Amino acid sequence: MADLTLDTLTDALRDVFYVGVGAGVLTFQKLQVQRVELTKTVSSQLDEARGTALGSIETAKGNLGNVTDLVEDRVKLLEERLEGLEGRLETVLAQIEGKLPEQARDLVKQARDLVARAA
Repeated sequence: MADLTLDTLTDALRDVFYVGVGAGVLTFQKLQVQRVELTKTVSSQLDEARGTALGSIETAKGNLGNVTDLVEDRVKLLEERLEGLEGRLETVLAQIEGKLPEQARDLVKQARDLVARAA
């Protein structure tokens, strides 16, 4: 059996301690490298997600602009049709008013004047 002295035992324990510290340092460095790689990966994924989100927002804005234009066109068309209907209604009311007795005609004219002022 080997001669086991206090010096040999101390040297062996020192070597074990140094190996443990070295292994700890290597493990810490490896974890640091993995942290940096993970940070890069997450940052690139966030940048990609941000780009996709901004693209989607721009597309939505474009679609909203198209919808707005379509609604404005439909409102203009509706206004034109209502103006035409109003003109025809005025013509019919004028014809009916012309066929009414004078007293009723005056009342209808007053009512039409009040409606015109209210609008």
